[in-house]
Amino acid sequence: MTTGLPPKPDPQTGEPRPPRAPLEPGWKLAENKHKHGLSKVSQPPEGEGPILEWFYPTRGRALTFGAIAVTIMVVYFTWRDWGFGWTATWWLWLFIVPWPFIFLLAGRNVRISAGADWLIYGKNGLVKTYELTKVNVTVGGAAHYLDVEDRHGATLYVQINNLQLNRELWDLVYLGLLYSVHEGRAEVNKMAENYLALKIPLHLREWEYPQN
Repeated sequence: MTTGLPPKPDPQTGEPRPPRAPLEPGWKLAENKHKHGLSKVSQPPEGEGPILEWFYPTRGRALTFGAIAVTIMVVYFTWRDWGFGWTATWWLWLFIVPWPFIFLLAGRNVRISAGADWLIYGKNGLVKTYELTKVNVTVGGAAHYLDVEDRHGATLYVQINNLQLNRELWDLVYLGLLYSVHEGRAEVNKMAENYLALKIPLHLREWEYPQN
């Protein structure tokens, strides 16, 4: 039974688009995509529907995080030495200079593409979002991770807020999660039920359809 669930998007056209999905607590604004990012994300294998949404970060995002890390280290060393005497110690710069480059390299791993019924993160294989047999949420450090597996044995372990960098992409993924749980009876852990609101009775859920 799928009564109460919004209709599945067409695998080719993506219509009708899903309603807005709930977001993580404390979620911030979506980020701009790299203007040439569509050529950098993974393409679906033959036989799957086209890419409907994708995300690849801009360099500005990585450089901003790098600048924040540099600032934190400079403030720490200055506070520790009560001044800028630390700047004369060459090896302390090794804790400062690499940060922008580290974030630039790390950002290259945030390559996400999604169709109406599939998701690819990084260079990992494709997961069928409407055919999931497991939907778990776990905590790693300060972040929550989505841990899923589909009936074909494909798995994905991804930081949830990365999927939400593109709201429309997250909408596509979340509707697949709902169908897998309520129609496919996927195995769900308690954290996923609560954190992703997967077990709220559907008749109480207020769907907000995107405005054209």
